[in-house]
Amino acid sequence: MLPFLSKAATESTTSFLDALPTSERRAAKKYLESEFEAFLRQYPRYKDTECLDRLRKSEFSRLEKANEVYVDYMGGCLWPKSLVTGHADILKSGLFGNTHSDSPCATRSDKQISLARTAVLDFFDAPASDYVCIFTSNATNALKIVGENFPFEPESSLILPADCHNSVNGLRQFAHSTGATVDYLACTPFGGFDPSEAEMLLAKRVNIARDAPSLFVLTGQSNITGLRPSLSTLSDAKKSGFYTLVDAAALASSARISLRAQSPDIDALAVSFYKIFGYPTGVGALIAKKSFLSTLKKKWFSGGTVDFVQAPGQMTLQATDLAARFEEGTLNYSSLSAIAPGLEFVKTFMGPMSVRLPILHHYLHNALESLVYPGTQMRLVKVHTRPRPPPITSSASSTSTYQPLQSSHRIHVRRKSTASRRDASPSSSSRPRTPQRSMSRMISHLSPFSSTGLLTPPPSEYPELPEFETNPPASSSSSSDGTDQGYVVSCTFYTSSGALIPLAHVSHLASRAGISLRTGCVCNPGGAAALRGKETQARMERLSSLPATATSPSIQCTENGVGLNSVGEILLESAGVVRISLGVASNFEDVQRVVSWAKTLLDEQKRDRDLAEFAPKH
Repeated sequence: MLPFLSKAATESTTSFLDALPTSERRAAKKYLESEFEAFLRQYPRYKDTECLDRLRKSEFSRLEKANEVYVDYMGGCLWPKSLVTGHADILKSGLFGNTHSDSPCATRSDKQISLARTAVLDFFDAPASDYVCIFTSNATNALKIVGENFPFEPESSLILPADCHNSVNGLRQFAHSTGATVDYLACTPFGGFDPSEAEMLLAKRVNIARDAPSLFVLTGQSNITGLRPSLSTLSDAKKSGFYTLVDAAALASSARISLRAQSPDIDALAVSFYKIFGYPTGVGALIAKKSFLSTLKKKWFSGGTVDFVQAPGQMTLQATDLAARFEEGTLNYSSLSAIAPGLEFVKTFMGPMSVRLPILHHYLHNALESLVYPGTQMRLVKVHTRPRPPPITSSASSTSTYQPLQSSHRIHVRRKSTASRRDASPSSSSRPRTPQRSMSRMISHLSPFSSTGLLTPPPSEYPELPEFETNPPASSSSSSDGTDQGYVVSCTFYTSSGALIPLAHVSHLASRAGISLRTGCVCNPGGAAALRGKETQARMERLSSLPATATSPSIQCTENGVGLNSVGEILLESAGVVRISLGVASNFEDVQRVVSWAKTLLDEQKRDRDLAEFAPKH
């Protein structure tokens, strides 16, 4: 146990080791080096992802400057520095305006928006002949567009996974308002759902779906369990007459999705871009089939969604452009110029991420579960998410390939020797084309001002990539060995007597150590209850016995004397977890610092002293 590891995190904003006294710095450095050597012996292929370390140094150096550990990538990805600085240069150099005009400023905005739409369709391999990219404020708004405009009838059916975000749960309100049937797919002990149960439910509802418009919703990746359900279920849903909607907010940051390969099984897909590459917030998209959008029934109109409105009067002509018909009001035209370079960034590093993150995830899961109170058999941490099998250990230079789920694009960049990289000139015309183009060059290529020389973003050359070959078809199968999951560790902490350490206490202790993680049900009560076990699921069921309001049977609230306190008395803290999630800038030091911090909690006297000053927020 190394108490100085957590002490340093609260005493300095310089680098992790520089924050320590000289003697402790030497001990910490020696410890980390020995731990890293052991780590590399267990996971030799981690060395093949060195390009991500150089990326972190150039694009995410603020992590070291702040001396913090960020492990909340499910909450939001960290943005690369040059994406923000390059985008700022676009805005500083250009004149942009409201697109509901044909002025020069509006025309420039239109060009940026068009480039962003094309980039989104390309990233998701969605043919423009069949799909439309509708920009929204986030994935939640994209899901809402489908829910509020879907033509539910009393005979319709809506099927949702219990392991889903509340933005998916909210779709049931639109179905309930028409009297449609709402069914949930029960969670397995690790989350997700049993595909055979989905098949049986679809068979049961097949006649309903063929007689009335019905909707099947799939969570591409759970934000709390990390599971990625079988996409074959979408095919079953389509065969049963259902339209299909995929919440890909958590999935798209670490897995490629090909709508071309999955067609005709996915009708619509919802994403938030800050989940994928961090910046900008407040921009998402609904990528949907034109044929699906034509079935939606708009309930109202606004500026930008109509071609003509009679006022006073009743005549309204919807916008002939399908995207405009659902993009209510003025688009966030000042932010959309960052979308194309952000997606290019993700495409560039998806290959090495798909090698590094399974390694870090496997190590973190096992290391946390190994922490035991001295002289007892009591574990400090119980990890609730599914264990991951040992990642592939063969070198990237071998003939084997690593095939991340959902990937449909090929990344094949030949390794260069150190000497060749040192001797190569960035401006040399003989330099081979590789995906490591600088962000500034990407943004310059996308900017309408680049030809005038007005745009000169700061240079930020991306590191060379080692050789990665990834060319699998989009996965349509779900395995039981843990490979169909993202990089999420959801866990709970316990005292030496077996009592749960309150989630608020864990959050406070992590914050003291400079660690950003997430606690609670993380907007996924169904997945959280499944991970915590049958007793918690039973408590969740008991909530149905609470009185409902007369005006809305599906909403229980304080108007009828039922509020959060009543819910809390039943659930207690049984429905929450500590969530640790990994992403593009994660490295060994991050997970090791999380584990070292957790080790300090084994000292219960010190832990109690640290908590003595803590008063939970009300």
